[in-house]
Amino acid sequence: MTPRLLTVDDLPACVDLLTRAGLAGGAANIGRYLRWQPDGCFGLELEGALVGTVTLLAQPPIGFVGCMAVAPERQGTGLGRLLLEHAHTIGRRWGLTTFGLEATESGAVLYRKLGYVTEHGSVILQRPSPPSLAPRPSSSADLAAVLDLDRAATGADRTPMIRDLASQFPGDAISVAGTLAAWCLLIGERLGPMHARDVGAGRALVERYAPATSLVLVPGPNETALRALIDAGFVENRRLERMWLGRIPDANVALQWTLASPGAG
Repeated sequence: MTPRLLTVDDLPACVDLLTRAGLAGGAANIGRYLRWQPDGCFGLELEGALVGTVTLLAQPPIGFVGCMAVAPERQGTGLGRLLLEHAHTIGRRWGLTTFGLEATESGAVLYRKLGYVTEHGSVILQRPSPPSLAPRPSSSADLAAVLDLDRAATGADRTPMIRDLASQFPGDAISVAGTLAAWCLLIGERLGPMHARDVGAGRALVERYAPATSLVLVPGPNETALRALIDAGFVENRRLERMWLGRIPDANVALQWTLASPGAG
């Protein structure tokens, strides 16, 4: 039994599976992952039905794993391990040396068995009140500067993802003394990704756009970002674990204020 590549024709079945598996975020994002990495989205079929999915985004030297889902009635049968090991095999063929993911408490059990270790927790925050109309972004940033800041924050090259998101969704940036100090995107009701070198600039973007958003994913160690978002009305919903297989990348979590999604980092 070998996973096959998914295509856009599989999207309805993927969304249904991810929703039934309790991964609403994956259901919302898998179409983007298919666009960014069409050779990194895999599914398992049994008796003509899609029963498992996994995605792998190449962010050299990292392969970021997402949409790890098995149909509820098939869980505990080894399909999750099969899918994840297939993703590892493909990633190593691409030359990737480290694999990362955001794990639920139940998923972390499997990942530890395969050698993953936890670096830190990640916190999903939500605003209890409905979003208001987003203010019009007041400035934009040079894409090269954004990509430099993203690489400094994550330790990875995420150019295709950032370029695509920046071309589709509104964003904003603040510069201090001619240097990009903070940058963010608004993706639907999600604030993120967002990076900030300057605390004041980061807080300014949070205060500006928090009323227009209802969901963020924040690296747990970034207490400055957590405090700014809580002060802006967000409350903790649940926690995930940032886990790695291989060398943990040289990232700067203090620059990472909010993440793009659990499946993309």
